[in-house]
Amino acid sequence: MTRNNWKWSDANFSSLPSTENIFGITTTPQTNIYLHSKVLDPDGSNKVIIASLAGKIVVAEYLRSFDNLIPSTKEIHFTYIPGDAELISLDVISKFNQGNGIVVGITFIKQKQEIHLEDGDRGCTQQYLNIYSSCEPGEESQLESIAQGCLTIDLDFVPYQLTHSQIISEGHKQDVFLLGGSDNKVHLYKEGLQHRFREEDSDEFFPEFQDLDSCVQWLDIEYYESDTRRLTAMGHQTGLVKLAVVDAVKTEILQTYVTAHDSPITSVRLFYPVTNFSPPPFVKSDKIPPSNVNKVPIFHLLVVSALSPAVVHRDVLHKQLNDSLILPGSNAYDIPLCVCVMDVDFDGQNELLVGTYGQELLAYKFVDSSENIKQAEENSDEISKSTNSTDDTRNRHKSNECKYSYNFDEDLTRSNLSRKTKSQENVSVECPSCESTCLVHMYDNACPSGPHQAHYSLLWQRSFSCPVMGVDRLDIVGDGLDDLIVVTQKGVHIVQPDMFDVAQVCSERLQMLAQVIQTTKPGDEET
Repeated sequence: MTRNNWKWSDANFSSLPSTENIFGITTTPQTNIYLHSKVLDPDGSNKVIIASLAGKIVVAEYLRSFDNLIPSTKEIHFTYIPGDAELISLDVISKFNQGNGIVVGITFIKQKQEIHLEDGDRGCTQQYLNIYSSCEPGEESQLESIAQGCLTIDLDFVPYQLTHSQIISEGHKQDVFLLGGSDNKVHLYKEGLQHRFREEDSDEFFPEFQDLDSCVQWLDIEYYESDTRRLTAMGHQTGLVKLAVVDAVKTEILQTYVTAHDSPITSVRLFYPVTNFSPPPFVKSDKIPPSNVNKVPIFHLLVVSALSPAVVHRDVLHKQLNDSLILPGSNAYDIPLCVCVMDVDFDGQNELLVGTYGQELLAYKFVDSSENIKQAEENSDEISKSTNSTDDTRNRHKSNECKYSYNFDEDLTRSNLSRKTKSQENVSVECPSCESTCLVHMYDNACPSGPHQAHYSLLWQRSFSCPVMGVDRLDIVGDGLDDLIVVTQKGVHIVQPDMFDVAQVCSERLQMLAQVIQTTKPGDEET
């Protein structure tokens, strides 16, 4: 099965509840890039929490009714959030391995009463962090119960991204909240006695947070080498990207790498280029490569900025930030806001998904230099087939398989260009009188210089009715297959692959596994 045949379609959409002001006027709900999080449950009943700026918080999940799965959207009323508050960020810590269930963190700002100053009357805001958890035995994972147990922490800065990580405290791993602030710091909140969180000095556990030059808008952390090493990527409001290699046991910075972009960083993501799953223990064969557990992993860093194409820095542990590839056209649909790393075509290689304010979700695939000639021949055959066929019902993303060639679908091109003009997208275009030429030039400028060099190419593209604020992967259905969670400004889409295609791939892989088992030598089997 060729990767261009993969289809991803909406399985369900859950909208945010609208709000009504004092005049009885209904307002349209809106969210931002920080107001969603996934809830992981060991029994497989995973959920997604999404919140609106106005304070409405809903949970999207699938409920089992006998042999049926029913999509469900339920509003959760979290206490101690004023009606005039504006939510900023949200995060969830799933602590089932520690027996403490779920902890929810929500930051918000609210208007204080007007105060009289010498230069006139002025409104003033106050910022808060609410941390919710349940102390009732047996209700640690019940969101309705968790929403009632609140700890409020006053903030003297404007909050940004709220995320979580782990620290090694007294020889034990412990989950902590990390909160970026307008004071050019990353604040750490650690759980103490009686499940109460309090702020601790982040420099003690994260020395890479010292002496930050600007506000950190996005933070991503990965541990490796049995959690003794840490890789921290920070995207700043000024366009600065800082990557730190840290000894997590001694809390010492080993290396620091810095690069700069010309616009604010909207997201950073550390990821593996390939999926890493160990074979079943009963399979023993020399055809299976040895495990890479004890080897230094290969990390790539994806950086997304407001006005420039997204950049992938490859193998940052060995090549630092010196080997980079761009995602062509990723800035062609207004501001790219969010990213996700996922194997969307089930070939073992991770693809990159970029959500944009221009209502587009772009999926990119890495094309190795050795595959370019073969790929070009396959694309040529597919283009000729699509030209001779007037109805290609199998391919839902046919307009995006041009791989930056000139064979754009005319209607889609006209539609995209029209919407670009309306929303004033692609501010870098300098010749509006020749829009089609400008569109091709954007792709040409983003492509690598050589035709056979390794590069990222557009795999498929999906349009939504609202700006895409978040993309994540989660097995929300509970069938063992990750779904795409696409958060738009007005709700959340559950996007799934075609199950017939998945079944075909599963059948092919099982046949390959059976062949490996059959060719295994008797002496290799355990007695």
